[in-house]
Amino acid sequence: MESRDNNYYDVRAQNVKLEDITSSAHNAEILRGLRDGETTWAVKCLSISEEFDDEEEEDEEDEEEQKGFVIREGDDCGWLGYFIGRNKQIRILDLSCLPEEGDEIDAFMEGLCRNQSIERLQYRRNDIGFSSLSPFIVNNGNLKDLRLFHVDMTILVARSLAEALIQREHKSLTAFCLSGNNLSNEALEEISAALTGYPHLEKFGVSENNLIGRDGCESLGTIIRSSALYLKDVSLCRNDFDDEDLQTLATALTNAITLQRLSLSSNRSITAAGLRALSRLFSSASACPLETLHIEDMNIGDEGAEALVDGLRGNTTLKHLVLTPDSAGITSTGWAAFSRLLCNTSSINNTYRSNHTLEHIGDNYCYMSNPDGSGKFLSGGAYYGEYLRGIPPAVVQYLKINKENYAAKIKIGRCHPDIPVEAFFEYKLKFLPLLVSWYGGFGTRERSNCQNATTREFQRRELSAVYKFIRGMPMLAVDGQMRLKNNGCGRKRKFDE
Repeated sequence: MESRDNNYYDVRAQNVKLEDITSSAHNAEILRGLRDGETTWAVKCLSISEEFDDEEEEDEEDEEEQKGFVIREGDDCGWLGYFIGRNKQIRILDLSCLPEEGDEIDAFMEGLCRNQSIERLQYRRNDIGFSSLSPFIVNNGNLKDLRLFHVDMTILVARSLAEALIQREHKSLTAFCLSGNNLSNEALEEISAALTGYPHLEKFGVSENNLIGRDGCESLGTIIRSSALYLKDVSLCRNDFDDEDLQTLATALTNAITLQRLSLSSNRSITAAGLRALSRLFSSASACPLETLHIEDMNIGDEGAEALVDGLRGNTTLKHLVLTPDSAGITSTGWAAFSRLLCNTSSINNTYRSNHTLEHIGDNYCYMSNPDGSGKFLSGGAYYGEYLRGIPPAVVQYLKINKENYAAKIKIGRCHPDIPVEAFFEYKLKFLPLLVSWYGGFGTRERSNCQNATTREFQRRELSAVYKFIRGMPMLAVDGQMRLKNNGCGRKRKFDE
């Protein structure tokens, strides 16, 4: 490849025939959009990948739908890098393939490093020097999201990444993820020291790195604590953590006052002892507002289930407990503990104190993130379908109720048809309108979740409760009537008389 500088591209940019520097009309169209500053999805979310295998030629229509640039023989990556560098519309770049020749890599990277509009970079390479990407990380002030997949993170590469992060003038990163990087404790320590300068991280992930030990967990804890005021999403799956590792991490996670989602999936060495450390996150004393916990592909057994149940008593934030029922090792004993957590039927007070927040237990549940950092949870089916596959009906019924308003009220109406009113005699007649109002507050939706949920049945329950209350306080009613007769005139009485 001939030597070219930026001036070479500037002079020829408007007149170059795009068909001569690309391998397909599809790639030429993408270059045209980059050159002309179009705001199409193909430009704003640009994917660069390698050519499909011969046996996958039937997927070319999928390539068209994804609007990705597919590198083949005939594509001039120097021009691709140049147009990316001068484009102001790109927001996301998914870079999973680079040219094989070193000169073309250098030309592509030189152009890429001039870009100032990319906000998220997903880098999926493990066989080229990472240092060529450092200028982009340093100079792009708009970069908010950096994800490195299968980049072999040796100590030298980690140090190069850390130096780039430190040299950035704008500490604007809000998301940082590493996956499949062969991270050592030393490499992670280098990166964590650099990330402490980014207190506004909202999403952080380190996964598929089995070389992380106890010291590495301390480094992860350092990152979590430094971002505790903003961190919403932490993914630590498939790292082969054990109980002591989780106990170290839980100490740091407790301080994450904005944390909404935590993934520990496929850390198969974690047992009930480690899960009990999470009770600090669930307790009312913790400021952590965790809503979703992923522990898929982990054999937690009945002891692990009971450890989670113990931690979730009194919790009012966790809605989604994502696990794999087929491999979780939970028997009827563990599921019975979850059932008691959701609805303890031993008394009305215990039913009221049950967990009314947890809405989902099971798998087939995923979090779909949007380019702007927001996201939503998607399930694969209805409550009695795949959505709660493998979950006993006794648990499912309470999870369904927890999605409704007034879940505690519905559970009491379902499990305690006849309220023992004797306990409320001390309130005298003040309690009577409250009793009537409580039954009257059952709308059609609330009644549909209770047994014998007909209007007539609820009228019967209401009249029965009022009757038992009046019958239990005959002297109070008689005393009031005698006062009317003796005084010869009536007056309004206070409820506490």
